[in-house]
Amino acid sequence: MLFNIPTAIWLGFITITSLFITLSLGVAMYNFKKNVFRYHRFFAFLTGSLAIIHMIFAILLWFYGVLI
Repeated sequence: MLFNIPTAIWLGFITITSLFITLSLGVAMYNFKKNVFRYHRFFAFLTGSLAIIHMIFAILLWFYGVLI
């Protein structure tokens, strides 16, 4: 817990931020013809990984009351 906020909440914030970055890189590639596929691919993988970790922490918090 950081600042009395559970880790699952922090991971949710980081995951949604990563999702918005991935989305903006995709828009930059499609609309503005920027060569950012490498970064888009990295953030897409990062978003998926963070989402899985966030899901695990959220399930632990919601169903079992475990604060990490």
